[in-house]
Amino acid sequence: MTARRTRDLALSGLAARHRRGAARTSLTVLSLAGATLALSGCTAPDEGVVLTGADGEKYVVPDGAERPEYRSREDCIADVTEQIRQLEAQGEDIVDEPEDLCESTERYHGAYVHPWIGPILFAGARWNSSRVAGWSPVANGGFAAPGGYVQKDVVSPAPAGSKVGSAPRSRAGSARAARAASGRARAADAQDEYVPARSVRRNVHVRPERTGQSRPVMPEVDAITSPSFLPSAS
Repeated sequence: MTARRTRDLALSGLAARHRRGAARTSLTVLSLAGATLALSGCTAPDEGVVLTGADGEKYVVPDGAERPEYRSREDCIADVTEQIRQLEAQGEDIVDEPEDLCESTERYHGAYVHPWIGPILFAGARWNSSRVAGWSPVANGGFAAPGGYVQKDVVSPAPAGSKVGSAPRSRAGSARAARAASGRARAADAQDEYVPARSVRRNVHVRPERTGQSRPVMPEVDAITSPSFLPSAS
């Protein structure tokens, strides 16, 4: 995929809703994807690739994003619940619900091998579990089923006019490109303003003669740019 520029993952404000029945003991609310990424020591990319969701809309999906597959809904719910429990045991406050993150693959029309899938995770954030039947990269049509739960901290709507498979430029990247373009424009303007000196000094000096008369002296030529300035042979 495209050039990757990374930043520290924003660990707060990833979701607005509260986990049902969960006690609030920490100041940071995390999604499951955000918490697993933070604990893996990786950073979330600012840029991704434009893919089409199962709902027909275009989204920006992080490079290398993947989902765990499961043989049954029960396996998915149990596994995701266990991952959330382990994160909360380490002091994290997870906003996601297992029932939201586990989906049937029926609405994804052959995008996956097994009948159930778990949440979209950032690259490098997968976990080890005997319940996981396999891991699959997120591709076109493999997420955002109509009416389904969209992990807004992982995928986001693509900018207007984006093409599938392209990598939309981040704001910082756009700013750098604008500065570079501005610098090139200034350099071009400066070059246009510079005109190499091609002037010819043709001052005629009158030198007094002993007779009291004066006669013109040949021009003092600094640079000859045209044959018309050469002395006549006559």
